[in-house]
Amino acid sequence: MEEMVNMSKSNKKKSNKRNQYIFIYATFPAKKTVMKISEKLIQKKLVVCANISEHDSIYSWNERVYEEKEYAVFFKTRGDKWKAARELILKEHPYETPVILKLRIRGYSPGFEKWMNDSLDK
Repeated sequence: MEEMVNMSKSNKKKSNKRNQYIFIYATFPAKKTVMKISEKLIQKKLVVCANISEHDSIYSWNERVYEEKEYAVFFKTRGDKWKAARELILKEHPYETPVILKLRIRGYSPGFEKWMNDSLDK
């Protein structure tokens, strides 16, 4: 009986992650890098979209302050794709300590859920 309860909990977790929509936020030093990683993520059906913006970044690293151009990206995906997407980003990312954040989407427009699932499940 205990085994059935554990299996049920495991299946419920997977189901919940599949129904949870997220943004993955990350920053990159160059447009070429972010485009390459974004294309891989989309081709592998780990994300459906990458919204890329160039911005000025001021940050502290190793007790120094830096000012540089960076590219910020919001990847749209589902919770069940998070770990694989994060691993691919980490593997390909040139930064020693990249920013990779998972942000839950709690409200969305009609059709968003269908588009996400159709795109990620084909």
